[in-house]
Amino acid sequence: MSTESAPEDVAAPPRVQLNPTVDPEQAKPVPTIREQPAAPPAAVPETPAPAETTDAGADRGRSATFVPPREKVEIPSKGTALDAVLEAEINAALGDIGSLALGDVPSDGVAAAGPATEPAAGPVELTQGAKVKGKVLSVHGDSVIVDVGARTSGFLPARHFAEGKLPAIGDVLDVVVDKLDAAEALIELTPAKASVSKPAGDWKSISEGQIVDCMVTKSNKGGLEVNVSNLRGFLPAGQVDLVYCSNLEQFIGQKLRVKVMEVNPHKKNLIVSRRSFLEIAVAEAREEAWKVLAVGQKLNGKVKTLKDYGAFIDIGGVDGLVHVSEISWGRVTHPKDVLHEGQEVEVVILSIDRDKGKIGLGMKQLQASPWQGIIDRYPPQTTAHGKVTKTTEFGAFVELEPGLEGMVHISELDHKRVHRVTDVLQVGKEVDVKILTIDPDKKRIALSVKALIARPEAAPKKTDEDLAPGGGLPYERKRKEPLKGGGTGSGGLLFGKPGS
Repeated sequence: MSTESAPEDVAAPPRVQLNPTVDPEQAKPVPTIREQPAAPPAAVPETPAPAETTDAGADRGRSATFVPPREKVEIPSKGTALDAVLEAEINAALGDIGSLALGDVPSDGVAAAGPATEPAAGPVELTQGAKVKGKVLSVHGDSVIVDVGARTSGFLPARHFAEGKLPAIGDVLDVVVDKLDAAEALIELTPAKASVSKPAGDWKSISEGQIVDCMVTKSNKGGLEVNVSNLRGFLPAGQVDLVYCSNLEQFIGQKLRVKVMEVNPHKKNLIVSRRSFLEIAVAEAREEAWKVLAVGQKLNGKVKTLKDYGAFIDIGGVDGLVHVSEISWGRVTHPKDVLHEGQEVEVVILSIDRDKGKIGLGMKQLQASPWQGIIDRYPPQTTAHGKVTKTTEFGAFVELEPGLEGMVHISELDHKRVHRVTDVLQVGKEVDVKILTIDPDKKRIALSVKALIARPEAAPKKTDEDLAPGGGLPYERKRKEPLKGGGTGSGGLLFGKPGS
């Protein structure tokens, strides 16, 4: 093709469906790019553009479209450099058109103006139950379309909002992913703090996921019968509380806040769950509690469960562990010896591990330590009275007062050799001891029992003659008769015959 041939008209760009939050008048058409030829090109007849339908009634209920004006655009020759300012304008215009998303518009066929939507910054991990922030993109019918980041949007049923109080376009909401269906690309959201709906008393006004109030009318083996705005419903026993509750009679006549789990108007079946609502409330309380917790903070809590190694305490939506050694200054064999489930206690935070979600609590720290002023109460070389709490191979532990124990070494039990500690002391036995030494820093007390026992008198020292078989007495021959033996008695040979 000759370089002097007239440039051809560029086809009009395709129609672009507008987001209801973008004003068509604000959309920037692609600017015309012209090359400066050496000679003016020959005129080319223009093709008339197709007429646009202006009938508002015909377009009512359909998405509005924006068609940029058709202009004659000359194609730059290969290698032509664009002006930097012009190129920036082109990129900006293309960016505005490319950012337009599918959406709904009002019935008059004109898109409603609103702020441009931007995805949330940073990666967003969407899992069921995850709490995220979202920006309202549009409100259509009974759904609120929310951008939850990473170019992903979900829908929030309008039933979660009071009548006439729907969010405005551009509002930022705290939402929770309620249902996530990757195959259907469906993301259903609920407000982070679910609002309570009041059904109108018919089956059309209630749907799954609603938070409603109900009145308990009666109980049976399977659960509770409830009344939701004159609609009969059922609350299963396993959904009454966070833990299984065996006594359902206590809820009769009470007003409970529940979440609608199943609605079947044809079968007149309505299933609700108080546990699901409580889980939402607990999750919100837990999130708020983690923001204010700090080491050294004193809190009131309730004993939740008891284990061999300690007690779990509910401190307002968050559970912490009081180890058995942190319950009391005294020796505690099992937490049930001093605590019971449901008991109100005061605790102090000893440690916080936010990564693992663990909180260490203490109770004895709120009481005066028995080691304070111990030297004044138990001066060394004085006598004290205590009770044996534990015995080992090397000694016995004696409790002088709750939380204050000392040890009697096996060598301090008696003046004579002791083979077994239990030969002298047994658990539970009360005994008087002598304070030998005290180390407040290491929390050690050395005690002695034999120091209070008189040493036995020493036996006289024995000589070698005392140790002899005769006991030091002169030897006395006890046999008087002559010895019997061989020989003839004639003074000859003692043995045998003389002639042999």
